[in-house]
Amino acid sequence: MFRTFNRPLSPHLTIYTSQLTSTYSIWHRFTAIGLTISLVIFLSLLKFSSYPAFNFLLNYINIKMWVQNAFILNFLVIFLYHLLNGLRHISWDLNFNLSINLVYSTAKCISVILLVYLLFFVQKIVI
Repeated sequence: MFRTFNRPLSPHLTIYTSQLTSTYSIWHRFTAIGLTISLVIFLSLLKFSSYPAFNFLLNYINIKMWVQNAFILNFLVIFLYHLLNGLRHISWDLNFNLSINLVYSTAKCISVILLVYLLFFVQKIVI
């Protein structure tokens, strides 16, 4: 009586092709979530660091220096991406850079700036 078709449940997701602008918008939201989580973790560590038992635990764990530098570098890259993409969104709100060529060129500019930043600081951390 009823025919069953082998169709996906959400066809709008399977036929959608990702664009550079939508990808950057999604990553902007992900970085906002990451920055919020890291702020909560930092404030929690700051609050609990006044307790001697917790301070002893942090000293006992003794995280390696390269791991700490990797966390800091990751945070700074996320922050820089979110900052640059936020400035890009603000320029759109002020009716600047709205042509499609400028939208793509600013996205590529952000990628190049992040790549240069990563190469510079990874070299400083490793050496």
